[in-house]
Amino acid sequence: MRAPTAVVPHARSAARRTAVAAMALLAAVAVTAAPARAAGRVPDPLNVTGSSAAGEVGSDSGCSSGPLTDGRLFLGSASLAPGQFSSLAAQMGVSLPFRVGAGQAALPEDDTRVVLVNPRGTLTLALKAGTCSSPTLALGGSTVSGTGTWTVVPDSTPANAYRGASGTGSFNVTADVTLGSGRSWSLSLTDSVSLLQPQVAVTHRAYWGGLGNYLSRTLSVEYRIRNTGSGDAFNVKLLDALPTGSGITRLGPVPQTVGSIRSGATASVVVRYRVCGIAVVGCRFTANTQTSLTDALDGNLHTEAVPVTVQVPIAPLP
Repeated sequence: MRAPTAVVPHARSAARRTAVAAMALLAAVAVTAAPARAAGRVPDPLNVTGSSAAGEVGSDSGCSSGPLTDGRLFLGSASLAPGQFSSLAAQMGVSLPFRVGAGQAALPEDDTRVVLVNPRGTLTLALKAGTCSSPTLALGGSTVSGTGTWTVVPDSTPANAYRGASGTGSFNVTADVTLGSGRSWSLSLTDSVSLLQPQVAVTHRAYWGGLGNYLSRTLSVEYRIRNTGSGDAFNVKLLDALPTGSGITRLGPVPQTVGSIRSGATASVVVRYRVCGIAVVGCRFTANTQTSLTDALDGNLHTEAVPVTVQVPIAPLP
């Protein structure tokens, strides 16, 4: 082990700057206070494991005092199969500045980062395991192993579906910290994350869509599904829009897949009905719309029924 060296507070070695640049390619994190999640929903489980045999290890600063006189900056990335971090394929990136020495190791919370990335956005975690004075990881030969805790790094980037997330949990890490490339590593994350939650409101527009439809009494109803929640909605579906009352027949199509709706945005679907005859004045009916959706981790499946009163237009034109 090399002799202890003085460390200037907040200074970064060339290897540390490389790590920061590498992590920035995976995610640009805007740090703010995380808004509270919507009431009535539960945290999403987070059970993710990444591993690779292509890690990069460089020299880093050791602790200014105590047994951990050397530093090893471990950089790596791994592909995550669908089902680990949401239903989508994802990527895990790690920047682990181990402090090592005398058969022990630690990870400082301020500099340790893990990013989980999929097409919806990025979740960034800060990891911690021990301190310079109280290391909790083991160093066996050239391999660091042990457990620690993680905390979500708050993010308010508008385009990130995981903005406003919060949560804490535990991790298990194993890494070969021999200087050089092609180093193996494995990192498992467990516990849960609370996300901003979506919510729907439904409005509508009824129209004939042409004289032929008017004469055949085939009415089109455009249902406008608006996400009024603070979180983005995914896997949105219109399950049904069943009419009540006599003389009204739902033609469909139902169910219909809407897809994703960002917070504050609206998506539309059209359902057709056979309605009361031309001679009937004041024709109206109630359609019981049923929608389902999930949050950005494909959790909190939520189904909601919203009754909508449809006034049948009198004239064939809009």
